[in-house]
Amino acid sequence: MKLLSCFAVLSALLLCQCQPVPLPQLPGQSEPVVYMPDEMCYLDEVAPLVKVDLKYCGSDNFVGRPIAGYTTGHRAILRKDTALALKRASEALAEEGLGLLVWDAYRPARAMKDFYAWSETADDKTKAEFYPNITKREIYEHRYIGKISEHSWGVAVDLTLFDLKTGKELDMGGRHDLLDESSATRSPLITAQQRANRLKLRDAMAAAGLRNYSKEWWHYFLIDKGVCYRYDFPLNDHMSKRNNQQ
Repeated sequence: MKLLSCFAVLSALLLCQCQPVPLPQLPGQSEPVVYMPDEMCYLDEVAPLVKVDLKYCGSDNFVGRPIAGYTTGHRAILRKDTALALKRASEALAEEGLGLLVWDAYRPARAMKDFYAWSETADDKTKAEFYPNITKREIYEHRYIGKISEHSWGVAVDLTLFDLKTGKELDMGGRHDLLDESSATRSPLITAQQRANRLKLRDAMAAAGLRNYSKEWWHYFLIDKGVCYRYDFPLNDHMSKRNNQQ
């Protein structure tokens, strides 16, 4: 009985939704600052070659507005081991004159709830651009989005390639967040060059320890994830580590 009890406690701890400890709220802040969990980091501090344009901070995304949890920060956050994997990939690609551009990294759990709430509304203003051939319900049925995500564990990224000399993104045969059959990494609906560009990204990421989600050429997750926790702290560009406050 004790063994079963201990196992139940351990399982509950592993499945818990971890919340960082809040710092005191400062004057003028709409939301309290939080400590960043020790296992997380700002991507720019680990992989400075990687460019970042977090699409859910603005309106250039399938919902068409800023997403819950993204309104107080613009710096990408990842678990340290995932950030180190991106560092390896970016350094290898730089030797070929290519760079990585990240569109999303750590994603608060509240953002997933925001996506689902949006999916139950009649708002279809982004349909033509982001999900032209399916309904909002089919976004979930076809597994482009789920109610939970590896992004909320800090071990997944959405990204593309760009030319280091020109700054131009490589032609991948479709934009980010295009929830469509043509977004499959090996889709037959794109040109040979577009597919080659997708596979170039896939191979570079695989060499660094990240695996592609085959339905979305831009989505990658850490292969050796280990124990994962789902986080829900909002993005903030000036979070401190708790150990630094002691």
